Amino acid sequence: MPLTPFHTVLVWPLYVRWPRRWDLLALSMGAVMPDLEIVTVYPILRTLESGRGLMHSVLGVLTVNLVLAVLAARYLVPWMAVRLDRRYPGAGWRRFAGHDFVADRKTWAVTIGSAVLGGLSHLGFDVFMHYDTPLLWPWRDQPIAAVPWAVDPIWSWGIELVAGALFFAMVWKWVSR
Repeated sequence: MPLTPFHTVLVWPLYVRWPRRWDLLALSMGAVMPDLEIVTVYPILRTLESGRGLMHSVLGVLTVNLVLAVLAARYLVPWMAVRLDRRYPGAGWRRFAGHDFVADRKTWAVTIGSAVLGGLSHLGFDVFMHYDTPLLWPWRDQPIAAVPWAVDPIWSWGIELVAGALFFAMVWKWVSR
């Protein structure tokens, strides 16, 4: 499976191309938020074999993920940015594709739309990477995989390497520029 930060490779180009139409923080938070259940809920409940449940479904993207991604994009990240600015003066670390992504505030509609698209991109990525994505839960109990070889470790490692290379290329190209 792609490391959680690598899920952003599908949404960052949208912000680079149309920075006024998208909220980078909400796109990014939406894209990584579904994996929050794998590191929090699953270890506590251990009810799902893979750790993918509500947050890896369309229903989860439109409810739990949306609320958490918007809260993180609107409040948590800016709050952290203020503290980091005190410790590391200068806004160089806050720049992405020529924009200060913390000060680049968008309307609520743009933030919400960006968070939803980020979450849906995560699900789109996962249906190619996992055989057990509960995309349509609770309406369909059977998990969905877009390709029958989603369980093949060679496929997974290959996608991981491509996503990782794209992630680091994007960071190299667009951060602090």
